[in-house]
Amino acid sequence: MVMFGGMALLALTGLGLSGCMIIPTPSHGGVGVITKETIESFEPGKTTRADVLLRLGAPAKRLEKEDRFFVYQWMRTNGYWGIFLPPLPGAGAVDGGPIRNSCYLGLEFTPDNRVKRAKVLDPWFSFFDPYPKLEEWMAEEGELPHP
Repeated sequence: MVMFGGMALLALTGLGLSGCMIIPTPSHGGVGVITKETIESFEPGKTTRADVLLRLGAPAKRLEKEDRFFVYQWMRTNGYWGIFLPPLPGAGAVDGGPIRNSCYLGLEFTPDNRVKRAKVLDPWFSFFDPYPKLEEWMAEEGELPHP
């Protein structure tokens, strides 16, 4: 009985010392990441749909009739998480992995197939998918800037 009590105390102490840790990092990695420089090169009223397709390839989504909106998506790693348990007899574990966030580029085109406006959602750290914010942006009416 004394041995069981000692093991229970040891297990409770181990649980008290265990924990979850989140380590934020600058955004890095990812597949199909669209750089800030590429996005800034899309000039409203000048850049054509063909230019966009040549630079970025096919979008993840084409929305509304006549492909009024293109949506590109990529993932970025913004940190790492881990669960740490102190070593106990027959136990002890470390588990974790990257924290990834979805990033989006939304492009709206004019009827003559030129970029009308663009929206980038590249959250540094978020537990929620930012796509609904992109949908809100698409529902707004944008206007071409006047030179």
